[in-house]
Amino acid sequence: MSDFIDSIELHRDFLASDRKHVLMITNHGIHQWRIIPGLPDTGGQNVFVNQFSKALVERGFKVTIANRGGYPHPVTDEMRKGIRYKDEHQRIVYLEDGSDELIRKEDMPEQIAELAESLKEYLANRGARVDLIISHYWDGAKIGVEFNKDRRPRPVKHIWVPHSLGAIKKRNVAEDKWADLRIHERIKIERSMIDELDGIAATSATIQESLEEDYGYQRLTLFLPSCIDTDRYHPRDIASDAEIWRFLSERSGLTPKEIQDSRIVTEISRTDTTKRKDVLIKAFAELREQVPDSLLVISIDEREEELAHQLKDLISECQQDDRTAVVGYIWDMLPQVYAVTDVYCTPSIMEGFGMSVQEATATKVPIVSSHLVPFATEYLLGENVKEIWYNREKQEEPLRQGCGAIIVPAGDVSGFSQALQILLTDDKLRRKMGEEAYDVTIPYFSWSRVVDDFLDKIDVSAT
Repeated sequence: MSDFIDSIELHRDFLASDRKHVLMITNHGIHQWRIIPGLPDTGGQNVFVNQFSKALVERGFKVTIANRGGYPHPVTDEMRKGIRYKDEHQRIVYLEDGSDELIRKEDMPEQIAELAESLKEYLANRGARVDLIISHYWDGAKIGVEFNKDRRPRPVKHIWVPHSLGAIKKRNVAEDKWADLRIHERIKIERSMIDELDGIAATSATIQESLEEDYGYQRLTLFLPSCIDTDRYHPRDIASDAEIWRFLSERSGLTPKEIQDSRIVTEISRTDTTKRKDVLIKAFAELREQVPDSLLVISIDEREEELAHQLKDLISECQQDDRTAVVGYIWDMLPQVYAVTDVYCTPSIMEGFGMSVQEATATKVPIVSSHLVPFATEYLLGENVKEIWYNREKQEEPLRQGCGAIIVPAGDVSGFSQALQILLTDDKLRRKMGEEAYDVTIPYFSWSRVVDDFLDKIDVSAT
């Protein structure tokens, strides 16, 4: 493993600290302190890990985040090796397995043994005693299990945060995709690890139910949902001369004034087939027939060349080039994007919880979502749900309108169009649902409250 350490001073302070040490394993994707959403296998989980780590540090812990490295960063070309410090209490260590290329998360089984050995070597030679392991996704959990095998009969307490499960993915993707995604192999690995863990933290009720029904997990499931960084995401006024208007103008061809006069529908996620951006593009084309002044802001990553090309071609085929702002990496601009958004829409069929939905609601934006986004269905519907049948002859299921979201059956193009039309043509309803979505999200989904409860449940304290 590389000896590179970006700050010898912080390294010494970290090792000298008598704080309890949390090993946070998030293996796949490109983890860094400043997350670039949209990179391969990189997104909500990485944001979750950084914010969770920050909350633990604020409670008196120190944290080592372990992530697979050994290959160049896809944007900067910097080699992802050694250690990167955020401060004297937080660091990222890049594990190495002999390969100098990014490996997708589905193909990690062959890498696990070497990555676990890399982690053991690092902590033996340059680390500190580990007091708690928190692993993410199945590959992180497997590395944690392997790491713990040398510590019997007194292994480190290990809590797994799956974010998703193979059994859920199997239900949500077409059968012809199962082999490429290695879903059955993943489910087998997940089942084999359960008895090796001290606890599992579900980020949603969907995951908790799958653990019980698909995996036979009968112990207490902890609850650890995504939470909001309220310093970053909150309601804000945007001035008429703000940079966001020029930013969207450059990406759409409309003038800043035309952007300001538009009704804005936004979708921000990595460029992946499970996000079903094609459904949104088609739905937006239908919407424009009824709401011509609407504008679609959609993230499409050029690095995913084949899919990006297909999506851009679809925008052109639907004749929506002049009313679509295609954006890529917009981390710095994202809070402003939410602030000018009228409705946030996600047709995704694969979400562990729905962090982008949460970020939007923390900005008082109402949601249109597929029925497969847990945060939207479990929290934003509420108790008083209205069924909407817009075409009984063609609809198999109704739309469901709740307090903060309208839920659409996944893949229903006309349903998404209809839901967007309802909100974009009723200013009073849109504002009301935005307010109620905010009240559901803040302050309940705050890191301080959730992490304190989590630590209490697993009987771990910083002292």
